[in-house]
Amino acid sequence: MAERAFQPHPRRQPVWIIRHRRLIRKVALGVMAGMLVQSAAAQEALPLKLAVVLGGSVTWDANVFRLPGSVDPLTAVGKPNKDDRISVTYVGLRIDKSFAQQRFQLDVTQTATRFNSFTFLDFDALDYRGAWLWRLTPRLSGTLSTEHRQALVPFADFRGFQRNVSNTDRRSFSLDGWLAGGWHLLLGVFDTETKYTQVFLPQTSSRSNGAEVGLRYLAASGSSVTATRRSSKGTTLNQPLDPVNLIDDGFRIQESELQSTWLVSGKSALNGRLAWVQRSHEHFAQRDFSGMAGNLDYTWTPTAKLRLAASARREIGAWWDLTSSYTVSDTLSFTPIWQASTKTALRMRLDCTQRDYRGPVIANPGPLRDETVCSAGLGADWAPLRYVTFSANLQRDRRSSNYSAFDFQDTIAVVSASLMF
Repeated sequence: MAERAFQPHPRRQPVWIIRHRRLIRKVALGVMAGMLVQSAAAQEALPLKLAVVLGGSVTWDANVFRLPGSVDPLTAVGKPNKDDRISVTYVGLRIDKSFAQQRFQLDVTQTATRFNSFTFLDFDALDYRGAWLWRLTPRLSGTLSTEHRQALVPFADFRGFQRNVSNTDRRSFSLDGWLAGGWHLLLGVFDTETKYTQVFLPQTSSRSNGAEVGLRYLAASGSSVTATRRSSKGTTLNQPLDPVNLIDDGFRIQESELQSTWLVSGKSALNGRLAWVQRSHEHFAQRDFSGMAGNLDYTWTPTAKLRLAASARREIGAWWDLTSSYTVSDTLSFTPIWQASTKTALRMRLDCTQRDYRGPVIANPGPLRDETVCSAGLGADWAPLRYVTFSANLQRDRRSSNYSAFDFQDTIAVVSASLMF
């Protein structure tokens, strides 16, 4: 089953997408290779910034599978315990090279995750991002990038009690044309693909590609406002049309977005985003939805040592089961950071999310699912040397749902260290 999850969708992939993706990959690989080649004019370039990063962490997770207190872990996962110690080690390479008006970046990290008790969850991840920040003239610039991310799918919603790894690839090209004064024309195309090694019906593997056009006004103070129109078309992977559960194999997303950055003063900034999102499906209109999304973030630095950040965020996204077609999540968070000394920082994070499951496709005799997830965390960072950092974090999570099977409580403690040279 895991191997089939990585097979391409033979029926839904148009020829032009294949050609487009091959072109982007060839250009991106050429750019990355060029970053490692010294040209005859290298003496005119800015110095090469190269760093190797080594690090690791140990995590104590009291409830790995996010089980409710009423569930016996021996019955659910075959072991008497639901806690585990998780060890993570990683090595990374970072390159940042500027030449004339061009800038090239590469960030590659190999990570090994090992569980002490639930060893079947062990996995290795390779993450990378390559970008060419190009500039043709003072008025014309943009970015060509490719990115790959791997992660273990958390068990808050995925209750398969087996390893499920997500693989996400994103390729994009953007153009920023300076028109006049503070006005900029923005254009972009992108291609995104997410695959899961295990079937998880509410969030299936998918591939999408699209384009966006925007207009930005950038003030001399650094404040800005941007209006963007974004459109994409997607297909599900290894999930055929399902008329029983009304699971579609194709969808479209239209998004109209207004984004703003306001530098209120030298010590505070306000960032906002407001978007109207519409998702439609090719065969089952019952799954269509639309709604508002956005965020409002305020950062205040009253002193050189204290930074306070508060945010409010709304997210809307697809969720495929018979009792819901999408979710709406509202989150409030507060994050103070105190730089106690040049080498030590203390931080705290409080956030709470209310998530509603909407758009049922069958008559539901009971209430629709809704839940509240709250998290509180304390952390400290210590950098005894310029390139050495030690961190510790303690976090407490709790989810309360009107469906008791999704309740859980969890405590997570993490200690980590990193070295850059």
